[in-house]
Amino acid sequence: MQRVALPYTTVTAGLSVFDTDNQYRPRLWLDAPEEIDWLYKEDNGLLLTLLERFAPRQSINEPIIWYTEDERLDIHTTLTEAVSSSADTTLILADPRIAVVNTFLFSPADGELMKVTDIDYTTSTATVTRGYNGTAKVNKALGDTIISMPAHMAELSDPNEGNGRVPTTAKFNYMSVVSETFKVSRMQENSEMRDGWGQASKAMIDTMLNVRRQVGKALLFSARGTNATTNDGQEYVTQGLYHFVETGMLDLGQKNGNLTWPILNAWLEARFDPDSSSNVKELMVGLWLWKAILRMVRDTDKMLDKPYFEPQLGTQVVPITTDGGYTVNVMLDKYGLAVNEQLGAWGFLLDMANIESYNYEGLEFQWVPNIQDNRSVMYREDCFLGSFGLIAKHEQTHGIIRGASTPIVNR
Repeated sequence: MQRVALPYTTVTAGLSVFDTDNQYRPRLWLDAPEEIDWLYKEDNGLLLTLLERFAPRQSINEPIIWYTEDERLDIHTTLTEAVSSSADTTLILADPRIAVVNTFLFSPADGELMKVTDIDYTTSTATVTRGYNGTAKVNKALGDTIISMPAHMAELSDPNEGNGRVPTTAKFNYMSVVSETFKVSRMQENSEMRDGWGQASKAMIDTMLNVRRQVGKALLFSARGTNATTNDGQEYVTQGLYHFVETGMLDLGQKNGNLTWPILNAWLEARFDPDSSSNVKELMVGLWLWKAILRMVRDTDKMLDKPYFEPQLGTQVVPITTDGGYTVNVMLDKYGLAVNEQLGAWGFLLDMANIESYNYEGLEFQWVPNIQDNRSVMYREDCFLGSFGLIAKHEQTHGIIRGASTPIVNR
């Protein structure tokens, strides 16, 4: 049940009621009070708490989670060939699907409007009426921007076709099933133990917290995959937030060289650009990054309010505002991004409206008691198991920041 070397042992060979060197004797637990108190540290990690409190959660009945994201088509493109004559009625477009017949094309370089009379998506060629509604016909250069305008209806027109929106390639993720067991002897269970140490009730709490700590790390860093095991069937591993983020990485450098307000502000505001973005985001940071950001936003007067303790999350929070007026709640994740795990310089920017968590139907986290076989009359074995999965939709709305310098004085 323990992975640390302390002045007591968890299992002794040749156990008898006369042994003194075993975990069942209260006086030996009292020999290591500081270490025992230290084991009480609850470092579940902030992401797990945020998901449980604020993210939607679903129970689904297969281990693979399929999802798609809607991709908005741009309504602008560029010319891939110059238009060298005012009489030329064809435009070669980089993306011809910005337009359909009867839409209008606008050239912001010169103000000319053109009406699309035909379009060939295979050759990327739009046939147009030049200089529409009295605008000047102007020659155009390679690379000039062309903007699509709406298709207007005449008095007796039929409805026009549209260019629509398209889904991106289907994406998927897996759900993980995890478990941990513990054993206690019947003698241990019926002994009088200080604070319940070594008994089933205490072991249940320790096991639950240990699994939660590990799940919290998996939700951040686990890599998606599935493998066929020899005897146990198919193993599924869900993806952590680190592997969802593709475009929103900010490297501050090892000595905070890039930690300036213009750089941090530009990175934050880029995460608010997508239409699906919320107006408020949560930035979980380790202790080193917390101190560096706190010092910088205090000096640049970007705090909306002074740091406060949020009891629902069990941590300190400081709200900051970007130059564009967006709010970011910077949260200290002292245990999930622990300094002694070399994560104190990491930060995860979360858009909680675009994160969902899942569990396998019927496999919510739960206790399965007394899983020992019938001959094991001298001990009790319990299991804590459950399933979890994470999807971070619209990856541009999330981000990862890392690289804050370590302090000169380390404790």
